[in-house]
Amino acid sequence: MPGRNNRDTIINLAIKDLGLSALFTFIGVNLRFFTENTLTALVFFNVIQTDDPASRFDIHSPSPPDMTGDVVTTITFTIAYLFFTTFNVRTALTYTIGDKDTMNNQYTHAIKHLKNCHTWVKNFIIVVLTGYGINFFSKYILSMGLEAAYIENNALSNMMGIISNGIQICYPFIFVYAYCKYVYPNAVIALLLYIFFLVRNLFATGVVGFVGVYDLHVTAPFLDWLTFLIFFYSIGCISMHHSALKLFRKVDFNKNNQ
Repeated sequence: MPGRNNRDTIINLAIKDLGLSALFTFIGVNLRFFTENTLTALVFFNVIQTDDPASRFDIHSPSPPDMTGDVVTTITFTIAYLFFTTFNVRTALTYTIGDKDTMNNQYTHAIKHLKNCHTWVKNFIIVVLTGYGINFFSKYILSMGLEAAYIENNALSNMMGIISNGIQICYPFIFVYAYCKYVYPNAVIALLLYIFFLVRNLFATGVVGFVGVYDLHVTAPFLDWLTFLIFFYSIGCISMHHSALKLFRKVDFNKNNQ
């Protein structure tokens, strides 16, 4: 069982690791926005494109840039999970919580703070990975089955198309929720984020064109340039003191009360 001073250090190191886990998860959310939105615009406007007309990148199906973005995002989420399960976190939750002999009000407050950090990050990761899993299923499993079903253009393909469009429209809201949970934007900015992804995906899935007369799915890549505003806002929130950082504050142990 760690000594008293070492115990206090482990608690603060565990809180720091949990904060890094939340940060990398947030970075992964931004990478998801980049892969799904910004890369679409870059491919559509030939900023990222092959010179061979026979093997040009397509914005409607996974392409090498798109898959590379998914790999980088997956690595980022893996790093976030590794920080969530570090030795410091496991030790702080296992040994220091069981150290009842030196329990006092200050120590009780520190343990409660550690548990709150751990629960917050756990829920944060679960929400993000749920959205990521839904997106992965839609992009790499459902879309491939949809392409095969379209050969016959039967009721199955129509049903799969409806499910795919529904997922594409709704799943980004999970990432927007996670994004807002980390940066705590004001109500106006949060509402604008939800509206942006709703409108963007209504165009991208062709739902607007289905209801109207014209096929307006090409509007989505134009809207995708607005994603850069989200990245700038994210950088500003990470660079400046924002609300989520308060949760992972260091515990200042008063040695006179030990």
